[in-house]
Amino acid sequence: MNRFFVGITGLLLTMFFGVSNLAAQGKTFKGEITDDKLNCIQTPMKAPEGIKDKYSCVVYWAHFVQPPGKFVLYNAATKITYQLDDQNLVQPYVAEKVEVTGTLDAGTKTIKITGIKVDDDAYKTGTRS
Repeated sequence: MNRFFVGITGLLLTMFFGVSNLAAQGKTFKGEITDDKLNCIQTPMKAPEGIKDKYSCVVYWAHFVQPPGKFVLYNAATKITYQLDDQNLVQPYVAEKVEVTGTLDAGTKTIKITGIKVDDDAYKTGTRS
């Protein structure tokens, strides 16, 4: 009988810690890293004269205007914009279609980033920026 209770207790602990670990890893969000005003995904882009590419447009709005903007994750399919908690982490992915892993604060629509990578599906389908 003691083995039964030890086994059940072990199973419950494994399930509890396994689920909490899964929750800590977060969810994956897909979209494009752009400026918070979405200037650079409009057609035509809202960029100063001389800026023709999306990367330069996003960097301009995020760094060279006053007050400076922020990088966000924009999902064109759902038209949802997510704030990103770590601006330095996403800077190398400016104007790229990415997969961001993290936890979402639904109140502020801010993703606490735990990982980021270029969206492999965007490469395969040719829809990469």
